[in-house]
Amino acid sequence: MKMGGFSLIEIMISSFILALGLLGLAGMQSTAVKSAIEIQQRTLANSLASDLSERMQLNRVWLQEAGNDYTIDSLMSAYLTVPSCVAVGGVFDNCSGEDIKNNDLYEWKDKFIGANVVSDAGNNAGLIEADACIELDAKNRHVIILTWFSTIESTDAAAGVAPTELTFKCGTASASRRQLMVTTYTGKSL
Repeated sequence: MKMGGFSLIEIMISSFILALGLLGLAGMQSTAVKSAIEIQQRTLANSLASDLSERMQLNRVWLQEAGNDYTIDSLMSAYLTVPSCVAVGGVFDNCSGEDIKNNDLYEWKDKFIGANVVSDAGNNAGLIEADACIELDAKNRHVIILTWFSTIESTDAAAGVAPTELTFKCGTASASRRQLMVTTYTGKSL
């Protein structure tokens, strides 16, 4: 009676093929984790930009007066305080539009700093080395730019932009800089 089975060569070839498959699977897992972090950061940046855009819309009566705007060169470098007309618990007491703007930027900076958080596992759960800049464009719309550091290198978000452009000046130039730019128009009040 002849016995059948696997030879040593067949076992080695099968093991090699299995090892290649497992290595490919591990590589895909690494890419999936990096992509998930990128998506999380982009979502957080969108949320922060929407928050400020909505705050501007709520203060639109003041913004429609000549010379009033939310421009800021660097949110992280700005010294912001709670206006004296804002009581404990965030209650507004006879605040001007300028006071509301200052409070909006103060609270937004707090959210921005809170967005730069580290999870319990020691991984970054938010925006790393983040900053924001706001300016008015030629059509009197606010341009909000958020920048942050990404763990995945690519082309700098402001590559090829003139050094005078806000997208170039906002954040630190690197192959890991990401940017989100939102242009918002503050509509007429009813």
